[in-house]
Amino acid sequence: MSFSFRQFLVEDSRSAMKIGTDAMLLGSWVKAGSAESILDIGTGCGVIALMMAQSSAATIDAIDIHKPSADEAAFNISKCPWSERIRVWCRSLEDHALLAKNKYDLIISNPPFFTNSLKPASTEKLIAKHEHALSPSELLRYSTVLMHSSSSLCLILPVEEGKKFTLLASEVGLYPFRRLTVRPVPLKPPHRSLIEFRFLNVQEPENDELVIHGPDGLFSEKYLSLTQNFHRFNQKKS
Repeated sequence: MSFSFRQFLVEDSRSAMKIGTDAMLLGSWVKAGSAESILDIGTGCGVIALMMAQSSAATIDAIDIHKPSADEAAFNISKCPWSERIRVWCRSLEDHALLAKNKYDLIISNPPFFTNSLKPASTEKLIAKHEHALSPSELLRYSTVLMHSSSSLCLILPVEEGKKFTLLASEVGLYPFRRLTVRPVPLKPPHRSLIEFRFLNVQEPENDELVIHGPDGLFSEKYLSLTQNFHRFNQKKS
């Protein structure tokens, strides 16, 4: 299926992970403006890499172990205005940590682990969403190899996984610097945490909250404001 963003087009028919709200939230929330080098882990169709390219002047590496996804990301990137700044690699994070020639100012990922959820039927979804392909500890181990002292690691996670990951991250010296807690609608509990980790243990990380849909089923003003630089919206009741 093809999606039209404000400054680029994305096809996601071959990718293991389709374009969804998680990617939109993460790509819109991350502050990439001053980064010179960015790594997108598990790029899928390449949408987050494209969002990073739109919002920065960085050189971007995008990796995915699923070849159809990597191929589709490369196709999408070849059609965008910033193709000369984005490289796509079909490789694991472990291999990339061994082969990469530089460290990154920013590492971003909508990571492939939902440890307490049911395993999906398709192999592609299994690779994309679960820790068979990349565990939380592996993500931390290899990401830190690719980070320097001022780097950021930005993730979107289910709330409970976010708490567990934060504990694991503290063991390698990474701590929350910013956090956005997301609710699907006002009266439901939070279901996602967006967290920026740094090698800096601040006493009071920046915390914010966002509700995706209002009581009327339409996108909230805060969600629209966050994503307005990327999204073309046609508000309809869900």
